[in-house]
Amino acid sequence: MRTSTSFPLAATLALASGLVLMGCNDSHTYQDTVAEDPHDHDHDHGHDHGHHNTEGGRLVITAAPHHDDDHSHDHDHHHVYVFDLHDNEIIAELETEHEVSQLYASPGFRFALLNQRSENSTQILDGGQWQEDHGDHMHDYVQAPAMLSFELAGPAPTHYEAHEGLAALFYDGYADPQQNAAVFVFNDDDLAHGRIGASLTLAINQHGTAEVRGDYLLTTYRAEGTATTLPSQVELYHRHGDHYHYEIRFTEPCASLHGSYSIEDYTLFGCADGVLLVEQRGTQFLASKIANADGLTGRIGSFSGHKHQHEVIGYAGQTIWIIDAVHGTMRELDWRGDSEVTRVASAVDAHGEHYAVLDSSGALHVFDWDADFALKDSLALIETIDNNNRPRIAVNQQNETIYLTDPVAKQLVVVDLHSLTVERIALDFEPALITWLGVAEPSDDEHDH
Repeated sequence: MRTSTSFPLAATLALASGLVLMGCNDSHTYQDTVAEDPHDHDHDHGHDHGHHNTEGGRLVITAAPHHDDDHSHDHDHHHVYVFDLHDNEIIAELETEHEVSQLYASPGFRFALLNQRSENSTQILDGGQWQEDHGDHMHDYVQAPAMLSFELAGPAPTHYEAHEGLAALFYDGYADPQQNAAVFVFNDDDLAHGRIGASLTLAINQHGTAEVRGDYLLTTYRAEGTATTLPSQVELYHRHGDHYHYEIRFTEPCASLHGSYSIEDYTLFGCADGVLLVEQRGTQFLASKIANADGLTGRIGSFSGHKHQHEVIGYAGQTIWIIDAVHGTMRELDWRGDSEVTRVASAVDAHGEHYAVLDSSGALHVFDWDADFALKDSLALIETIDNNNRPRIAVNQQNETIYLTDPVAKQLVVVDLHSLTVERIALDFEPALITWLGVAEPSDDEHDH
């Protein structure tokens, strides 16, 4: 049996639209439902004392679902593995309640969020590596990975965006029966203490997105009575403690809005006729539209980039566009020439120096961002691609390394984008989703706690 933990007004308001924080059972105290207190020395934490180093970090990898025959009954097994990159071995095997639809890293990279969209829940895995400010120095902590005993629950968790230490998880809601869209905003400290930082419940269900910018939240607006669940405008909210107050709805339209991304001074949203650009100047927000370039068919519906770059990468079908937020322009990246290959996965390294695209032939194309996206090299990496479980990419936040899953070969392909060296790690399961967790800038002062 699962019961709700207690939480503040914002979550109470969200409860009306089905959003709750769930504990494992009604006998748990508050301390039982949160991650362990790193300063509590009075009990056995069950730490993994064989893995003390934060160098390299850890990978969280879900296994492709399968059925085991047990007394003539099929049972779904949803396994999650944690791979320690310092010792190059699996250090934990855990299970989720349901199949994971999306896998995200928390904004501070300590936790993995395992969305189970069709089940309206998000489980949270503590990767076991984090850092604290001790005043005169930064201190790293290491413990064994563990699935936390609380989860986020709400109608159809889908889009997730993190920016400057804060994350926004958008719940699409449902039309029948009516459950409104909503947003949870949190940081790693919130998750470590079994809470959300703030929440917002919207007026209607929608397939939307949200971008948190400090005390401000940009999120999507959909008018009632529209035939599509896609939003058509963007609204600005201001945080007041654990909830948000409405500020403005930008008049600049964004028909068929899908996808968003934030960099230092700008947030971008994909629209049918271009990209909606919202510039932040302190407490002032200005909206404008970058019209679709000639030759762009369809619309840009997703983005990737790096917080320190002023250009953002946009995806419209199989075309890739470089969007200059400062100058309000876009241009196409000719990433495949005359080939008819399709894009399978892509990533930007942790330093924003390289951009990599994996195509349907299994080749990884590496572009030098600082050299105006000049092609650095193309590497043939994956022999066979299963379209039912396509390769994914995770980015190491400590260096210029990325990790590609090769489900058919049951391998991880490790690529250093600076040196273009390649290594392979054999797995005894078929990998599916993947993300990196750890300390982005490890300190010299660390111990197992």
